[in-house]
Amino acid sequence: MLNEGPRTPTPQEFAQSAAQSDGYELVAAQCALAQSRIPQVRELATQMLADHTRTVKALRDAALASKIAPPQPHVGGDQMRFLAGLQSLRGTEFDREYARQQVLAHTSALTTMRSYAEKGSDLNLRRAAAFVVPIIEQHLQMAKQLKDALGGA
Repeated sequence: MLNEGPRTPTPQEFAQSAAQSDGYELVAAQCALAQSRIPQVRELATQMLADHTRTVKALRDAALASKIAPPQPHVGGDQMRFLAGLQSLRGTEFDREYARQQVLAHTSALTTMRSYAEKGSDLNLRRAAAFVVPIIEQHLQMAKQLKDALGGA
């Protein structure tokens, strides 16, 4: 049998994964606003709060249209470890780690969203994923620029 690559998640699995990604982004942005004094970090965090509030709504609306229980934004296991590490830092270390995590998180989210937009089984969630892809692309670009500006490794 040919290996066709990773399995496409079910609609409920995708909705949960997207809600978890949004949940992490919202909490991380709140941490950045509370801890950072660097304008570029605060700008990115403010953008994350605004845009991920929009993506939460798009996901919720798509799930409801497909008669799937809309998941609430939440933070999962790996993301809890990311947040714990982030919350333990201060000053420049915090800012660099926030930028680094944003690059990692948005790279992963972009892969998930693009894949579901192309191959997902639920049309409403595919449309929501397609709506979110350019937002995540913009976030990834912003995070990379911030990481470079802060001298992140």
